[in-house]
Amino acid sequence: MSGAVGEARREVRFPISEAFRFSVESIRKRFTRALITAISIVLGVAFYVGLRTMSDIMIFIYGGSEAARSYQFWMAIISLIVCAVGILNSMLMAVTERTREIGTMKCLGAMDSHILMIFLIESSLIGIIGGVMGAVIGWVTGLLIYVGEHAAILFNPALLGSYALRIGEGVLIAMVLTVGATIYPAYYAASMDPADALRFEL
Repeated sequence: MSGAVGEARREVRFPISEAFRFSVESIRKRFTRALITAISIVLGVAFYVGLRTMSDIMIFIYGGSEAARSYQFWMAIISLIVCAVGILNSMLMAVTERTREIGTMKCLGAMDSHILMIFLIESSLIGIIGGVMGAVIGWVTGLLIYVGEHAAILFNPALLGSYALRIGEGVLIAMVLTVGATIYPAYYAASMDPADALRFEL
């Protein structure tokens, strides 16, 4: 009996390395869908980081009111909300397209946690890539706005810390947005009944 239990446990093991490999393969197979999601992340994060970078430079050069900073901050937040909605839509579509595949995986022994892990790793990878690209693009754009008459002060040591902070914020926000927007689709995919999933028609 104990041998049978051990065998069953071995059958449902799903190492994170295997989940990572499966997620990378899924991104490769559905590159267009992943690219659309990544672009929405890049645009949202670039807008956020660009605004925050310009705000930091503006305040360093001219000083600035708290109201102006607050206005730019909320504009950036709105852009990220729009970005999150786009990501959620993309992930819901990804679940719909893969319904039969999910059903097959569950029939072959995949547990709900395995499906959840695959989707979350996949979204994390897209979030990291999109976040890094968006943060760098936003930061460079913010610098270019002031590169004319203020080029000499753009790399003032007093600003370098804020640049690093904004880029870090951008990557972190991308991760949180992408994983957060994926939680519901991933939970939905993980809780599917295998028989219903296999009968699903697009």
